[in-house]
Amino acid sequence: METVLSPREMYALERAYFEAGNDSLALMERAARCLTEELEALTGGLQGKTVAFLCGGGNNAGDGFASARFAQERGARSILVPLCDHWKGDAQTEYELARAANVPVCPLSQAPQPDAWVDAVFGIGLNRPLSEEYAPIFARLERDRQAGSRVLSVDLPSGIDGATGCVQTCAVKADVTVTFQCAKRGHFFTDGPDYCGRLIVRDIGLGQAKGELARVTEADVRAAFPMRRRNSHKGIYGHLLLVAGSYGMAGAASLAANAALRSGCGLVSIACPRSIVPILQTLAPCAMCLPLEEQDGALSEAALPALREALSGKSAVAVGPGLSRRAAPRLLEEVLASGLPAVIDADALNLIAENAPLRPLLRPCHVLTPHPGEAARLIGALSDPIEDAKQLHALGATALLKGASSVVAGESGLYLSASGCGGMATGGSGDVLTGMIGALLAQSVAPETAAWASSELHGLAGEAAARALTETAMTASDLIDCWPETLKALSRQCGRARL
Repeated sequence: METVLSPREMYALERAYFEAGNDSLALMERAARCLTEELEALTGGLQGKTVAFLCGGGNNAGDGFASARFAQERGARSILVPLCDHWKGDAQTEYELARAANVPVCPLSQAPQPDAWVDAVFGIGLNRPLSEEYAPIFARLERDRQAGSRVLSVDLPSGIDGATGCVQTCAVKADVTVTFQCAKRGHFFTDGPDYCGRLIVRDIGLGQAKGELARVTEADVRAAFPMRRRNSHKGIYGHLLLVAGSYGMAGAASLAANAALRSGCGLVSIACPRSIVPILQTLAPCAMCLPLEEQDGALSEAALPALREALSGKSAVAVGPGLSRRAAPRLLEEVLASGLPAVIDADALNLIAENAPLRPLLRPCHVLTPHPGEAARLIGALSDPIEDAKQLHALGATALLKGASSVVAGESGLYLSASGCGGMATGGSGDVLTGMIGALLAQSVAPETAAWASSELHGLAGEAAARALTETAMTASDLIDCWPETLKALSRQCGRARL
């Protein structure tokens, strides 16, 4: 796991570092050297390149001033474009050092289009709307970027809230963002991913960081997946009962079933309305079907005895994909009261929101997987993804709040899954994730681990599908098709031949 910090946590880390007697100017120069190295990589070499450093009034400006001097030492034509005329402390020192090194100063209106812009206006602490004067400044950087200039932002693109990722009126759009010691929350939420470009985290020697949010890595995903034994059979890898589907939404059940099978589950049985069994046996031939009684195309209360019998002997349950709100709530009550690990998605979440007696049945062995709309029905108006995930967890279950970056809240902590792409914003993607989580639960993976590992691999498969098909053309079923290659890549990285 990699620590992700809030602005407050980052400031606490810096404060502890300085209180221990460490030199702040030396720290700023280490950060600036990291910036210069990444700037050199971005431009393909600094020799002869023109680089303009747009500097605000805080410590980010100091990073920019120092980097301008270091870039000039490497052969660049550095230009300072300051937005004020005085600074405090180390930033003022670095400005004076840059001027003593003959780095020129130029007003924005007279600055040429450079090979690269360095955005050193605001840092991670911005949490207020910007005045209108910044809109034309940031627009100038964007015009140059569209015309071929590269843009590197220091810590966070200026105009982005460091805690939430929201654009504060206007913001710089970066090709690369270089941040220090740890990634920050604003890099991953709301507008952050669309403005940060490629995120690079550089260690500048601040020491071990402590934060409540941990980012899932590919190494974590590799370790979470059960190893396959040579001497094994299907019974070893769990039997998942998928309670899903309704007339007109058989596809959701088939996506979840096929995803579960692709995720290593030994057996999958689909408990579904009798009318859609022929469809599911065609779309998911490796799964078994249990035809249940239905009314108006959805599972009815008359299906309860058969469902109760079907739960016996199963390893885990996945409930919700394509279920419809017409399904009898008593069926969900039976699933929740069974004591089996369960992932609860889609209309199963809506049934919980609409039927208060179901809420007390939620347990730590359950995983809730709402998107923001479903989450709002469960807990009311949303505010912040991390706080919202905590509220969902307070209902009694592990919670996976889905989004461009997803947050898992469980008994042992908060986890961020930041993989994925815009092409995953298509019908059925959530059903695929539900099947995967269900498969891991059936293989005795802990609920929290099943949630964050599935979410991260789900996103990695989405990235693979986008590379193969483009974000526009990919569909949810492509995620399942891309899982084998994604798993193979993870297996190669760790030498686990039987992943």
